[in-house]
Formats: sequence, C-alpha cells, structure tokens
Amino acid sequence: MRVFFPLLVFLSLIFPKSNKYYDHSKSHHTPEGFTNPYLSLENQSKSFSSFWKMMKEERPKVSGVQKIINTDISVIRSKISTQKDFMVWIGHSTILIHISGKTILTDPIFSNRCSPVQFLGPKRYSDPAISVENLPEVDMILISHNHYDHLDRNSVIKLGNKPIWIVPLGLKDWFNNEGITNVREYDWWDEDIVKGIKLYCLPSQHWSKRTILNSFETLWASWAVEINDFRFWFAGDTGYNQYLFREIGDKLGPFDLSAIPIGAYEPRWFMKNFHVNPDESVMIHHDVKCQKSVGIHWGTFGLSTEPFDAPPKLLKEALIKNNIGIDEFITPKIGKIIELEKSE
Repeated sequence: MRVFFPLLVFLSLIFPKSNKYYDHSKSHHTPEGFTNPYLSLENQSKSFSSFWKMMKEERPKVSGVQKIINTDISVIRSKISTQKDFMVWIGHSTILIHISGKTILTDPIFSNRCSPVQFLGPKRYSDPAISVENLPEVDMILISHNHYDHLDRNSVIKLGNKPIWIVPLGLKDWFNNEGITNVREYDWWDEDIVKGIKLYCLPSQHWSKRTILNSFETLWASWAVEINDFRFWFAGDTGYNQYLFREIGDKLGPFDLSAIPIGAYEPRWFMKNFHVNPDESVMIHHDVKCQKSVGIHWGTFGLSTEPFDAPPKLLKEALIKNNIGIDEFITPKIGKIIELEKSE
C-alpha cells in the first residue's frame, strides 16, 4: 500500500486524464479538464502543504450562532398546491424554491458531515430545516460542482431518479456510476428548456476536486432558471470576477431573486480566488443585476476561519457602505419560508 499510492500519484502526473469535452475555442477548457480563464495557473493551484496549513488554523468555537426554524412541511405542501411562490433556505447552499408550479432544489446536502465518510470531516452545527425524507416532490435539482459540501452522495442516492439532475460538464458519469440516470450536463452558456423551465448554465470562478488525484477534471457553474418571466440565479460557489458577473448581468439580468454565497472566505490568503467575502458578494449582487438576493453558504459547516456569525454582520455593513437597502440582500434564518413576488 505504501508503494501503491505514490505510484498512483506519479502515474496521474505523467498520464493525466484527457478531457473528452475539450473545445480549443473555449477559454475555460483544457486538454485535461477545465480552468478559470481570468486566473493564472499559479493562482489556481493549491499545494497539499498550503491546504494543510489552512486546515491547521484555529477555528472559532460555535455557541448558538444560527437559530433554525423547523419548517412546517404542511405549510410547504399547502403553498405548492395553491400555486404560491416561495423559497426556503434549508442550510448551506441548499435552497428549495417553488415558482409557478415548478419546484427546484439546489446543491442538496442533508448528511451530518460534508465528507466522503460520515465518521470524519466537517460536521454540521445546524440541522437541515427540512429532512430529505420530508421534501415535497422536486422537479429539478441544480448542482454547481463536485465538492463534498455541494455534491453529497447520501443525499443524491436518497433523492434518486425522480427529479431531473442538472450538472456541469463531466459530472454525468459520476451520477451514472451511482445509479442515477435522470441527468443532463451542460457547458457554460448552454441553454435548454427542461420540464417547462428555461435553463442557463453560466460561469463562476471556482474549481472541482473529488479525490486527491482529480482537480479541475469536471466543470463548475452557476445556474439561471426562468419560469413565466421570473428569473432566479444560483451562484453556487465562487470567487469574485467582475468580467464573468457583469457579462451574466448584461446578457440575462435583471434577476428577480439570486442566491449568493457570503461565508467560508477566511483565511483570505487561501480562499480569495475561489470564495467571496460579504463585500464581494454585494459586488456580485450589483454586477448580476439582482433585484433581491439571499445570502447562503454560511451558518452550517465550519469550513473556514472567520467567526461563524460574521458573514451577515459584514454583509449589512457592505450594503450600507454601498447605499443598498438591507432588505435587498437578506440573510433569513434557516427554515424561514419567504414568499416571492416578481419585481416590477
């Protein structure tokens, strides 16, 4: 075993996998996988030593950081049956949103840990507002990338083949290997209509990694959906890049509702290129032309070193600094049902 693992690493470096989707005309494609077109290779690579240094940094202790509202599933079902539009932040980057009779779920993780195993790895400090067993019927599930806090195998298996899974390039094979075949995969700027939902696969600035040997082999993405002229944008995970987000806003904005990460941004020396802080979240809100945004990717897992209650506080400061109303970019409690109305 001591010889086998280094041999695997050595062979992966000499014989990297080829990208079967490779299109030389696309700046985010490489022969081996994918890349961030506005970042140098040096600014995208993370050595194991730097990762280990980041993991050894002290994490703040959790003490009553995030209060949870246990969502009344009967209220959810009633709103669906009466065609009321709403959203619920279930936790981390998992959102349940219902628009004009269509129910969409984003990056579902209901497991206790975001890890390949459930006895080790970052543990939830706030429970999901709705259990996976109590979810209403879902039409579509959007996956932003393959990190364990966004692509959770246990949740995927439990949700199964009934909903249609929408994934970035390269992830369909992973789903198929898990027995999930109701999957469609897309490249940046692809468009489609699925179950009456207009769908857009859009850029983000991030990376992919499922094991120690496969960085950047599959694509990462943000997603936009349009249902009866209501436009929702799901940012997934991302660093800040004005070129990407202004292009999204110019081509597809304004959006009636967006879900934008506001947490897991410290230490900046490690996180900056791939995770936005609240100041940058507000810049994205502006660039993408969001009428209303919800802050996600905080309050659930201890993935970084900022205080767990810092993201909403700094978000409020950033909004005030930029003369944006604090009700325009909100941080609701996990589990709160938010009624939606189309912006005029």
